[in-house]
Amino acid sequence: MIVNDNINYLLIDIEPMSIFESIDVRSVTSKPEFPSEEFGDFMELLAKWNLSDACGSDILKFSKKICRDDVNLPTSVKQGRQLLDQIVVPHISFKKSPIMTYKEETYYLHYRPIFDAIKELLSNKEIFDNCTFKYTPLYHEGQRIYYEQYNGDWWERVQNSLPRDAKVLSIILYSDVTTCDHLSKTSEHLIYLTLGNIISWRRNKPDAKILLGYLPQLKVKTLSEKRTESFHSAKHALY
Repeated sequence: MIVNDNINYLLIDIEPMSIFESIDVRSVTSKPEFPSEEFGDFMELLAKWNLSDACGSDILKFSKKICRDDVNLPTSVKQGRQLLDQIVVPHISFKKSPIMTYKEETYYLHYRPIFDAIKELLSNKEIFDNCTFKYTPLYHEGQRIYYEQYNGDWWERVQNSLPRDAKVLSIILYSDVTTCDHLSKTSEHLIYLTLGNIISWRRNKPDAKILLGYLPQLKVKTLSEKRTESFHSAKHALY
């Protein structure tokens, strides 16, 4: 314990990890060929509406009762999802890197490179059409007003400091704990990205925020351990 100017600093054993090349957790394979157009359409519906395997299986059983003999559908939802998992889209592939060791266990950060996340965000044409990439001063009845980030003086200063053809990307990061199941037993500390270039009314819609990664959660064996100062310091170091 180090005491300096009435502030206590607790030194705990947190082993930093050396930085090395990130690991792509997705298998590198080519896009799968679905056995039929109907097979692909069925899996697209599951993904679009985020249906559970149980719900998808019930729909599949009903569909097989009424479909023609020449229509090829998956034998199970699991079989279809295995094909979906083989799809590799470079800008949505997640990587993982070790970031710390606590209590002899290594914790990993799961993430996407930040520019890959931006590419996915701007691939939405509606979002891209509501983006501004240059300084835009705003006036009302002769008075200077500030409504969006790109109306501000700092945007002008940054833009003037860049090469002629370069544009400003205002990156906004935020994180929040998100429940991942209906029973509220599993949660992750997700990191989201959006852009100040997007006009505010459009930026406030759910699809204008893209998942960049998520932080691991430190494990504890007892409630008393969770309340210790060493655990809180390790958690702070992790974030």
